[in-house]
Amino acid sequence: MITREEIRQLAQFESPAGCAISFYFQPQTPQNKSHREEAIMAKDLVRDALRKAERNGNDAVLRQDLEKILTIAEGLHGNHSRGKAIFACREQGIWRELDIPPRPEPSQITVNSRFHLRPLVDARSGLPRACIALVNRRKARIFELQDTEITQKPDLEFGPSPAVPRSDGFQGYEAGHRERHVENTTMQHFKMFAESLLMLAHRDKFNALLIGCQDDSWPEIESQLHSDLKQKLRGRFPIDVLSATPEDVRQHARRILTESMLTDQKELVREVMGEAHRNARGAVGLKHVLSALERQEVQTLLVLRGFKAEAVECPNCKHLDTRMVKTCAVCAHETREVTDVSDALVDLALRNGADIRFIDGDPDMEKAGHVAALLRFRADQNTAEKKMAV
Repeated sequence: MITREEIRQLAQFESPAGCAISFYFQPQTPQNKSHREEAIMAKDLVRDALRKAERNGNDAVLRQDLEKILTIAEGLHGNHSRGKAIFACREQGIWRELDIPPRPEPSQITVNSRFHLRPLVDARSGLPRACIALVNRRKARIFELQDTEITQKPDLEFGPSPAVPRSDGFQGYEAGHRERHVENTTMQHFKMFAESLLMLAHRDKFNALLIGCQDDSWPEIESQLHSDLKQKLRGRFPIDVLSATPEDVRQHARRILTESMLTDQKELVREVMGEAHRNARGAVGLKHVLSALERQEVQTLLVLRGFKAEAVECPNCKHLDTRMVKTCAVCAHETREVTDVSDALVDLALRNGADIRFIDGDPDMEKAGHVAALLRFRADQNTAEKKMAV
């Protein structure tokens, strides 16, 4: 999956000739076994893009990229496990392909001066890449969950437990020693598990950790986890380590991760609303968020999923205005209409290095105008007088 820094690099790109192509393929449920609907749809998208390019006079530059995209799209039909995104600009020597999670959205092609990155950012804002470890006293089974796909890694085998005396000894004097021996051996196994898991976390850089185990084993396992692992831990669940199937693991993991993500989102929205109410590090509403983005104040941009609004942009200084004015308020240059300002919000946030979160159906966000931001600072409060008053 593409990294945040790579997305930011794509956001920095601009084609003066308007030759930046963004193609998103999303697999659909076929009406018949031939899967021809997807190939027909891809051809229609490319033909529409070429017709628009001919009207704009840049079809010669775009044609090779669009025909290459069509060839790739025709080979994708029938692949219902993954989506695909392609970003291309032959003028600047850019061609980037990557797999993306399948989403219930239509495939699309956008040709513009900038790449259309909102669907890509939205796809990355889903469930985090997670490591799921099932552990008992003898072994640990390791799984990786990314998007909807679960992959099993090699198991960690602790080996047989050392032999212990079967007898409690004369008048039971050996019973306590035997019990402590078993406890120490189990603790060594869990320590080995925690150390191996920490090395895996450093190597694979997963974002979340889940642990499946029996309830009576959890206190011993938790005591061995390094602080780095505890920071990534999103939850645990009881499960039979040996008989659990990958699908069982996937269902448990998705439930816990979804609940954790929704909780984090609610806390973030609550924090932003509180900061805005105190006239501190919060901004709500499209006008205020746009101003904060242009002043590079934004730390985290929050956008309600499905939000759309019109605005105008100045092609000269790139100023965005929620008022549908014909001239730019900053440089007096003629403006152009932006049919969906959410794309411009995302692009501006990416170029400024801000985090972006898409929020599902939050009533506080709806009341606040569907857009909000947590700020790094407030430029209008960084005056010399206010600094002296602190």
